[in-house]
Amino acid sequence: MDPVGVYIHIPFCTKKCNYCDFPSYPGLEGIFHSYGEAVCLEIERIASEYGNISVQTVFFGGGTPSLLPVPILSRIVNTLMQRFRLSEDAEITLEANPGTVHREKAAAWRELGFNRISLGLQAAQDRLLQLMGRIHTRKMFVESIEILDKYGFHNLNADILFGVPGQSLEDWLETLDLLLQTKIHHISAYSLQIEKDTPWFKLQKKGELPYVDESLEREMYYQAIETLKKFGFHHYEISNFSKPGFECRHNLKYWTGKPYIGVGAAAHSFIRDERTANITNPALYIQKIKANVSPMISSEKIDPEEKLSERLILGLRIIDGVSMLELEQEFGPEALDRHRAAIERMEKRNLLYFDGDMLRLTTIGLDYANQVWMEFL
Repeated sequence: MDPVGVYIHIPFCTKKCNYCDFPSYPGLEGIFHSYGEAVCLEIERIASEYGNISVQTVFFGGGTPSLLPVPILSRIVNTLMQRFRLSEDAEITLEANPGTVHREKAAAWRELGFNRISLGLQAAQDRLLQLMGRIHTRKMFVESIEILDKYGFHNLNADILFGVPGQSLEDWLETLDLLLQTKIHHISAYSLQIEKDTPWFKLQKKGELPYVDESLEREMYYQAIETLKKFGFHHYEISNFSKPGFECRHNLKYWTGKPYIGVGAAAHSFIRDERTANITNPALYIQKIKANVSPMISSEKIDPEEKLSERLILGLRIIDGVSMLELEQEFGPEALDRHRAAIERMEKRNLLYFDGDMLRLTTIGLDYANQVWMEFL
């Protein structure tokens, strides 16, 4: 088996943001300890099933993993290290909310082996942060960066959002400028999508959420590409920018079709051409694990045709594109032939182009990426 990435889902948060539809829940401090125990048990069972797995990346996501008390995080990390074979240069990421970063925690995280922190900034303006329902301020973000740098974290990511209701181009440029003044090595810039079952979706249905102009949203995106490039950031994936050598190795596993194992409530895995998903509710997840019952709620075997489609779709998220030669060697020329007509159509529409054997999105293709991906489904 190829070396895997391990994703640990921590489904807890202090307060649900107004745009968030992720499986995360506030007010569940009472089950933190039980959840940590259940995660450790699931790790042990996965290790028993698959043997001595080599792990290159570990990602604690959520939710807000930085909410977990250090002893619980410590037990999970120690279980991972005991049951799996972590490479010496493993990338170990912890997602953190700036409102939860403190000196004592930062020191402990470093001691546990975390070497990458991903901070959810979202915006530099306190009025927008308050509107979004965030628990932190701009000042708290800056202080978090200073603390993390002091305690030896030199691989830092910041998540930011554009196309936010009430956000101006000046707001967006100010957010970029704030990051460029800090010791940030990686930036994830996402276009905000209003998802169902969120407070903002309900406001939008009532016509009470400020309208976001699509042309402004696109201008924000291209301003980010242009500005970050000037300051030495490499635009390596549709929404991601990094200083050289600081690309997110864990997420690259998703985009290049490598195996990954998900642990915890709502976690997904892709291993040996099988995709599985765990139950979403954290309390039910704990119950199942303690009862020695699998927390899995779905399992799907991915056939070669579907796997090739996914490789094309995910590979085209990467700015350098996807190697058609590598795909031909893996799947055979006959499999690729099924997509030739679609590729030619999109070349004529100036959505895709070839750079050697690499198939890549054009600049226009970046704007219409969803349409491109639909062609490969």
